[in-house]
Amino acid sequence: MNEDFYASKEQGQEYYPWELLFLKSLVVCVFVVLLLRLWFLQIAKGDEYLEKSRSNHISQFELPSVRGLILDRENRSLVENEVVFELTVTPKEVKNQDDLLERVANLTNKSKESLAEKLKAFEKSKPYSPSVWVTGLNRADVSRVESQGHRLPGLAVRANSVRRPIQGDFAPHLIGYIGQISKAQLESNDYPGLRQGDLVGQAGLEQSMESFLQGQKGSWMVTVDSNGRILEELQQVSPKPGHNVRLTIDSRLQRVSQALLAEQAGAIVVMDPRNFEILAMASSPMFNLFDFVGGISTERWRALNDDPFTPMQNRAVGGQYPPGSTFKIAVALTALSEGVVVPETEFNCAGALLLGNVPFHCWLKTGHGRINLFNALKYSCDVYFYELGRRMGIERLSTGVREYFGLGRPLGVELKSEQGGLVPDPAWKMRRFKRPWTQGDMLHVAIGQGYMLSTPLQVAQYTAVVANGGTLYRPHLVKEIVDYEGKIVYNAKPEVINKLSLKPEHLRTIQKGLVAVVNEPGGTGRRAALTKVKVAGKTGTSQTVSLDKYKGYTSANRPYKLRDHAWFTAYAPADKPEVVVAVILEHAGGGGTTSAPVAAKMLEAYFNPVIDTNLMPPYQAQPNEPTGWKGDL
Repeated sequence: MNEDFYASKEQGQEYYPWELLFLKSLVVCVFVVLLLRLWFLQIAKGDEYLEKSRSNHISQFELPSVRGLILDRENRSLVENEVVFELTVTPKEVKNQDDLLERVANLTNKSKESLAEKLKAFEKSKPYSPSVWVTGLNRADVSRVESQGHRLPGLAVRANSVRRPIQGDFAPHLIGYIGQISKAQLESNDYPGLRQGDLVGQAGLEQSMESFLQGQKGSWMVTVDSNGRILEELQQVSPKPGHNVRLTIDSRLQRVSQALLAEQAGAIVVMDPRNFEILAMASSPMFNLFDFVGGISTERWRALNDDPFTPMQNRAVGGQYPPGSTFKIAVALTALSEGVVVPETEFNCAGALLLGNVPFHCWLKTGHGRINLFNALKYSCDVYFYELGRRMGIERLSTGVREYFGLGRPLGVELKSEQGGLVPDPAWKMRRFKRPWTQGDMLHVAIGQGYMLSTPLQVAQYTAVVANGGTLYRPHLVKEIVDYEGKIVYNAKPEVINKLSLKPEHLRTIQKGLVAVVNEPGGTGRRAALTKVKVAGKTGTSQTVSLDKYKGYTSANRPYKLRDHAWFTAYAPADKPEVVVAVILEHAGGGGTTSAPVAAKMLEAYFNPVIDTNLMPPYQAQPNEPTGWKGDL
């Protein structure tokens, strides 16, 4: 033994060699590292590794549902579901993201930027499950992807269905289109169970009927080994197809309405006044639904949205225009209901009404003389309706047309693009312009000008109320909804919103006046007359700019944006109405000259089932009338 060691013990001191001290320190450090690693794996990353460990032996795949069909009133399908292929990606299985993005972009002709954006979203939403990354692959695309499958870990190809219209140019504003769900839609509560990459309706009935058309996804759960081979099927939940939505639309009448508009910007609404079923609804210019199959290109989307003639807008429910003299129907009925006048009440039309020293002109500069309500409708006398408006006042008029005809608000047709128009009043003007209401404002509104705005659907509404005897129904496009087992889950019934208490003689006065507009000498809508069916109707011409801007132009040479909008609204047969037609042609001149013949052709097609687009010539402007929506701006 070392003598120094014994000497130290004898002196009461303990001594350890430096090797033993180092070993002890090393053991402590190892235990500390192990404890930290254990904390990191169990606590900090516990949930992630638990999910990953489960996914190593259990995989769950979504089974997409088949979207329900949209049918016309005769059960003819307007859309179909075509089998296509999709590329899915499981983010956590991707080894080299840059390489993957490069290869997939080359294989599918998609931009790396868009692919990277979607992949980043998938990493946040569901990193361990496959998400739809690229849609609309054809068999050639699938072959290219599968030939490089060993270099593309995390990718898989699966079959799915894509939405395809039967005709790309048939009722595009009504049918609408589908597209990938947006971030805003995902964050809302309107799309439960959906996630990034899923397809949903983005416009038209595809959008508004989404909850019925979508269906329910299924799932397939299997056990796999470390190489991804399926060992055992654990559970399968079959998807449920979406419901079929049958519309009130008559396909033949829809084609005729579109053919009549041709190259003219405007809209046509055809409605049954007995229940407010919409039989046709055309808006022009249109777009083609085939552009949206598999996703619309950025260039095409930009072109549609930058087009100054706004082809994406559904003018029938979203176009808001001064209704012009068609609004005199609503003013007359409100004045009678409010007891402002009786049918025999007469006013003198000398060609203008003086408000102070400001003349408010009638369209007939020489005036109509002493005139009652019947003749005021027949000849569309502005001065008579100035007097009605002045005596009624804006409060009674605005309250009446809102209540009786549902103006100033959407009535709830099954399209999210529906607008409510505008029924102005003093409170609105003060909020909007910080200026008080004037008598001049009232006179303009009384003839459907000034601040007053209506949609073509709303003009059809108040025409239908007169036609059916005073009942305002909710207009609708959906007739019934049927589930995948054939069970009817919804069957539309006429929904009454308001029923007017009218004296029969008051209603007859307005109805006779509308018949005279079309069928008697001097009526402003003579070009809407048919030989075998008596038509009742009303013309309307609405100014788009102030009178000062018309100076220096004749009717035929005004720039496009300075031309008047042309209205005509009608119902037939006059003695037992079963159809209403409302027509607006943008910047087309006088309603009696241009829109009335279009309405006549639409009514002729309704009563003659042989007439189709092949026999229906497009809109043709009358001599010396401004033409075409493709004119100069």
